[in-house]
Amino acid sequence: MTEHDKADQARKGLVDSVKGKAKEIVGAMTGNDSLTAEEQLEQTQARDRKEANSVEAVADAEAEQARAEATAARVEGSQERVGVNAEAAAVENSVRREQAAQKRTAEQVAQEDAARAKTQAELDAQLEVQRAKDEERKEIGAAAEEAVDAAAEHQSSVQAATSAQAEADRIRRQADKLTNEADLP
Repeated sequence: MTEHDKADQARKGLVDSVKGKAKEIVGAMTGNDSLTAEEQLEQTQARDRKEANSVEAVADAEAEQARAEATAARVEGSQERVGVNAEAAAVENSVRREQAAQKRTAEQVAQEDAARAKTQAELDAQLEVQRAKDEERKEIGAAAEEAVDAAAEHQSSVQAATSAQAEADRIRRQADKLTNEADLP
């Protein structure tokens, strides 16, 4: 019910109340009981209308209060939703930051592992080169020893051959000498 309707009802109630009092007074002065009864009926109707208006006003106030509470609940729900969304966004951002940090850590660990593996591979390669050089030195040493042994053996053989040659030459000279002394052809 609008404010205008309420005001109209209140005016009608006041008018009915005034008419009822007037009829009661006229009925009492004239001794007309029907006017008194009519006045009482109008007073009852006015009271009923007044009560109905009061009940309606209370109902309107309660409805308005309910609407205000519903609006407040909607606002509170919206604020809570905004808060929850903000919290969810903060948690999501935190998770993303944590994932990014974990990714950076994993990449750093992978780089460190790769650097260690590269260093180890370089060390292994250097060790292998050193082993190869040691083996080559050993082989060169063994070959040098063999060459020295062979040279010594050759020298010994040359000396033995030279000695044998010298001995053969000595024996030939001696044989020539004996042949010459024996005069044999």
